[in-house]
Amino acid sequence: MKRRKLYRTLRFQLLFRSLAILALLLCFIGGTQYMFMARTMYENQAISIQSYIHSMNQSVWRSIKTLARSETPAHPNLIYPGMTAAFINPSYKMSVLSEDPQAGAAPSFPKNVYRDALTDPMALHYQVAHNKAGKEIIAVFQAISVDGRQAGVVQMSTLTQPLNDSLFRQIGIFAVLSFAALVIGLFVFLPMIRLTLKPLSRIGRMLDDINAASLDKRLPIDKRHAEMESLGISINQMLGRIETAFQAEKEAKERILQFVSDTSHELRAPLTSIHGFIEILMRGAAEKPEQKEKALQSLYAESARANKLIEDLLFLAKMDRDPSFEMKKGALGDVILEMEAQLRLLAGKRKLEFFVDQKIEAVFDKDKMNQVILNLFYNAVQHTDEETGVITVSLQKDGGIMLMMADNGTGVAPEHVPHLFDRFYRAETSRSRKYGGTGLGLAITKTIIDSHNGTIEVKSEQGKGSVFVIRLPG
Repeated sequence: MKRRKLYRTLRFQLLFRSLAILALLLCFIGGTQYMFMARTMYENQAISIQSYIHSMNQSVWRSIKTLARSETPAHPNLIYPGMTAAFINPSYKMSVLSEDPQAGAAPSFPKNVYRDALTDPMALHYQVAHNKAGKEIIAVFQAISVDGRQAGVVQMSTLTQPLNDSLFRQIGIFAVLSFAALVIGLFVFLPMIRLTLKPLSRIGRMLDDINAASLDKRLPIDKRHAEMESLGISINQMLGRIETAFQAEKEAKERILQFVSDTSHELRAPLTSIHGFIEILMRGAAEKPEQKEKALQSLYAESARANKLIEDLLFLAKMDRDPSFEMKKGALGDVILEMEAQLRLLAGKRKLEFFVDQKIEAVFDKDKMNQVILNLFYNAVQHTDEETGVITVSLQKDGGIMLMMADNGTGVAPEHVPHLFDRFYRAETSRSRKYGGTGLGLAITKTIIDSHNGTIEVKSEQGKGSVFVIRLPG
C-alpha cells in the first residue's frame, strides 16, 4: 500500500481540528474573562475608593473650603496610600487636597463628568484615563454635602498598574492551564480518535481484499454506529451494482462472441454451397444444360439466403446502434387488412382467418409493423401443414392493444420457448434451413416491438400449435 502523508490522514485532520477548536474556545474564554475581570477589578477599586470617601467625618468636609484656600496642599485625614485627591467646587474650580508621587498630579476632566457626579451623588462615577506622565489611572468622583448642602465634588485617583499586574497574573495562570489542557487533549484525543476511526480502518482493510474475482463479498454491517451502518450499507449496495455491471459486461462479451460465432457459422453454409456448385460447373456441368440449370438455381437460392442473412444482420446492427422509427398515429387494423392478399399468397392451401377491429388506432411505424406481421406469419407457415394448417390473425382491445398470431402447427417444446427470441436460435434447425430461415426473424420482431414500448410473448404446446401475443400501448 502506498504510504500516505501524515497531514493528509483523517486521524491527523480530526486531531488538528479538535485541538484548533479547543484552542479557539480557550482563547474566547480567556478574552472574555480578561474583559470581565478588568471591568470587575476597576469597579471594585472604584467602589473601595467611594467607600473610603463616604467613611470620612463631616468635619473634614467643613474644613475643605478653608483647606482649598490654604497654601499647604494636604489634609492629614485625606491621605490614602498611592492616592491623589482634589476638590472641585460648584464653579468647577479644582483644588488639590493631597498628591501622591506615584499617582502624579490630579488630572482635570470635562465639566459634564463633574456635573453627572453632582446630579446623582448616590451612583458610582469613575473614569479610566492617563495622567500627565502618561500612566493609566482610575479616577473616582463623589459629590459631598456640608450641612445638607452640596459643597462640590471630591476626585480621588490612583494608578491601575497594581490592578493590571494582578489581572495579568490571572491571565498568565489561565494561559498555562490552557496550554496544559491542549497537551492533555492531544494525548486524550489521539487514542479516542483512533478508537472512533477503527471501524473505518476495518472497512478499508476489507475493501483491499475485494477484487474483480471476489465481488460477491459484502461488508459486515456495524449497527453500533449509525454512520458506519449507513456507510456499510452504501458500500454493499455499490458492490452489488458493480457486480451486476461486471456480470452484464461478461454476459455481453459472451453474447458478442456467440453472435460472431453464429454469424460465421450461418454465412459459411451458403458460401460453402455456392463454392461447391461453382466447382461442379467448372468440372463440366456447365456443358450440360440440365445440370447447369440446377446448379444456377441452387447458386441463386444460396446467394439469396446469404443476402437475406446479411440484410437481417445489418438491420439488427442498426437497431442496436440507432433505433430510428417514423412513429405516426393510425389504424393498425387497416394495415393488417391491406396485407391480406400477400398473406393469403404466402399461406397457400392453409386456412387463414382474420378477426380485426378496424377502429383500433395506435402510434406505430407502418413499415416496421408490416415486417413484424410478415415475420410472425412466415414463422407460422413454416410450422403448419399445407393441407390442414389454420392460421389466425386477430387485433382486439384488451386494456391496451393486443395483436395475436395463432396456428395449429407442430408447436414448440417447453425447453425451447424461453429462447425463441434469441438471435440465431432455431428450435428445428433442419426445417428452418430448408425454408431459408436465418434464425433472426423472431429476434428482429422482438427488437421492433420493444422499440414500440410493447411486449411479445409466446404460448406453445407440442402437436397443438403456437400463439404469439403482442401488446402495445393503447
